[in-house]
Amino acid sequence: MANKKTYYKNLEERIRSENLQEYVDMLNSPYPAFKSNAIKELTKRKVKISTIKNFLQDPNEDVRVTAYTYLEKMGILDEKTVKESLKDKSPKIRQKAIASYITMGIKPIEYILRFAKDPNPNVRYQLLTTFLEVYPENSNKLIEILKDDPYKKIRQLIYSLDNISDTLISHQVEKNIKYIALKRFYEASDSITFFATLKDVYFKCDIDTKILIIKFFSNLPCKIINQFMEKIIHEESNLVLQATARTIRKACGIDLIPSWLVETFIKSDDVRIVKYGLNLAIEKEDNSYIELCKEFLDATDDDLVIGATNYLLHFQDYSLADYVSGFLNSPSSKRIKTGLKIIRKLKLENFVGDASNIASNKEYPVSIRKNALNLLKFFKANNYWEIPYQIIKDSNEHNRLKSVALNVLWTFNPQMLTLPMTKVRGFLGR
Repeated sequence: MANKKTYYKNLEERIRSENLQEYVDMLNSPYPAFKSNAIKELTKRKVKISTIKNFLQDPNEDVRVTAYTYLEKMGILDEKTVKESLKDKSPKIRQKAIASYITMGIKPIEYILRFAKDPNPNVRYQLLTTFLEVYPENSNKLIEILKDDPYKKIRQLIYSLDNISDTLISHQVEKNIKYIALKRFYEASDSITFFATLKDVYFKCDIDTKILIIKFFSNLPCKIINQFMEKIIHEESNLVLQATARTIRKACGIDLIPSWLVETFIKSDDVRIVKYGLNLAIEKEDNSYIELCKEFLDATDDDLVIGATNYLLHFQDYSLADYVSGFLNSPSSKRIKTGLKIIRKLKLENFVGDASNIASNKEYPVSIRKNALNLLKFFKANNYWEIPYQIIKDSNEHNRLKSVALNVLWTFNPQMLTLPMTKVRGFLGR
């Protein structure tokens, strides 16, 4: 058994490495776009390659930016690299390096203040916004340096910091500036002062700003905001009500969201709000919308159908079984996935044959076939072992699918993985 496991691991690694090889090869391309795309793909797949750091010296700006982003997202960005990148000729790199220097807590912090004189206004703005976010209480020195900056956005942001009410009411101030100003005010104030100041200006703000304020209220104690939240849920539109419900749920708990508000969401014309209302009903264990959700199953909108299905699945409504065939034969990928989900959640073993047909059919997207393969594994349908076997064997199959097939085949018929490696090589394709 130990040898079989070792063989399985070796084969799994081989599939994975061959799947990535094309991107590794692209790193040697003379074309910058190829190199950038390769680095982006390796970043997305979280593949550690030490030589990516060398691309910070590439003459092409886009390549250097993607290389820096790779190091950042992989968590292997070090202090030396950050400091060297601060000297890069590209303002995009300097912006990223400034953000890294501050968020990583690199010392001395005073060193980064010299970039308040950077010739690029976006670099200076990045310095100010990141510094305010990470060190809001120690930002006075930087604010003093930049208060007369020629860049309008910087002056506007600095003004907003000390004029929170005017900033929030203004229609000319951008949303991100309002957010930064609110964050600094929140960090500098006690809960009561913060709430008292904002509740007085709330009703003078536009919808986006109201939602922003309500999100900040979610960080306050329930006893401070509760009465105000009760007031606005009787006066606001659905978009604001949704943010209000999220704040009440976070600060006060699901029980304080009134049932009539949940019903308001579920009866909305906006499918996103309907789905949110159904999720709240699930959390409140409110099963009074079962019949309505059965009606939703015949809707045209995929998201409404999926929201209704999730609700009915939570309450184990077996009438969903009547919709499985329709979902599996739908041209919508979302509905096919939902059909497979119903089969699994309700343990509808009589649909295993349908799942096997999907798993073996190349006309379906890889993501759906992966779900179908895992469904065969879930039901321990060992008699279908040839499906994952043929997928592994087919050189035209995608390696992401082969990895799942390998896992399923190991569960069904591990002796099929004991073939000599020379025979298995033919299994591995692109």
